[in-house]
Amino acid sequence: MDNIEFKSAFDAVRFALCYSAQQYGETLMAKRLRPPSSGGIGLVGLEGAAQAGMIRRELEELPDLHVSAIVANAAPRDLPCSCGASCCSGRTPNLEWQAAIGWLTGSSAAYCSGFPHYRVRRAIIERIFGVKCDLAEIAKECEAHVNTVSKQNAAVRKWLDGDRKAETPGVIQVAWMAMEGKLKRAGLLVESETA
Repeated sequence: MDNIEFKSAFDAVRFALCYSAQQYGETLMAKRLRPPSSGGIGLVGLEGAAQAGMIRRELEELPDLHVSAIVANAAPRDLPCSCGASCCSGRTPNLEWQAAIGWLTGSSAAYCSGFPHYRVRRAIIERIFGVKCDLAEIAKECEAHVNTVSKQNAAVRKWLDGDRKAETPGVIQVAWMAMEGKLKRAGLLVESETA
């Protein structure tokens, strides 16, 4: 099997995190009928599963903090659901994303100077990773002062996103740099021609 080279670490990780274990290999007839190049990356069946597994192996070798930051950043928040139940919205929470957010929420306590409210810290983490929420509403629901929540938001954001003024990277940037290096060494990223 030839490895497909991805353009970025994000593309590779997103592919691996979205690759469904429910996919099966193409039949011989389907392979013959498939056009030579359909514009996608062309990974299906066992080849796709192998590629996803290689990427996941590289990801799992990183420290838990970095794995959580990358999964929270690249994994979909929910997945398609085809259970057919009348109460089903057609989507189900992605447990891998939820676990990453939970891990980061627990770790964020060290950066929230003694602020113990888990729900507020989780809302801050979710917001950093794209969930729309109003921190003023969260503060009200949790009976926390809005200024306290704002200070905690700034501290957690600085920890994860870094400090742009001081040009210091945060956990997310450090994690992606480490992942990019691992994928390059594994031959899974396209080498840029500008280097």
